[in-house]
Amino acid sequence: VVSMAFFQQNEEEAIIWRGPMIHNAINQFLQTTEWGDLDYLVVDLPPGTSDSPLTVMQTLPMDGFVVVSTPQALANMDAKRCINMIRKLNLNVLGVVENYTGEIFGEGGGKQLAEDVDAPFLGNLALRASYRDNSKPTALLDPIVGEEYTHVVKAVKKSLQELGKEAG
Repeated sequence: VVSMAFFQQNEEEAIIWRGPMIHNAINQFLQTTEWGDLDYLVVDLPPGTSDSPLTVMQTLPMDGFVVVSTPQALANMDAKRCINMIRKLNLNVLGVVENYTGEIFGEGGGKQLAEDVDAPFLGNLALRASYRDNSKPTALLDPIVGEEYTHVVKAVKKSLQELGKEAG
């Protein structure tokens, strides 16, 4: 795991950087980190079409993107713009995951987004009161959550296989 948070002296401070500084930091992370032999590299990017996603899209050789959204229409508008950017750069959208599914935020927005943009729907990750403030790896602690993640991982692998990009 590599994160900007690891380099902050005060975890409550905001990192206020503009395009060139973001671009340089991302490039430094990608080029100087000893990744070892990887089957997959997952990069968690901020939502939207800002400098961070664009830098990664233009820097790393990518097999595809998993777009994670929430059930709300506003979040899906932003996710749709991101999908359009991915496709404009001739990159693959592996599918859409709906995060925070459930009673609080609703459900179905991610599935509708996937249909609207003609992308696979990869699954839901529910928000549960039992772990929302726990800060522990819930996929390992709760078998139901583990099943949700396993379903999404299998769906991503299927999308990669369909592209002929599945790792060994």
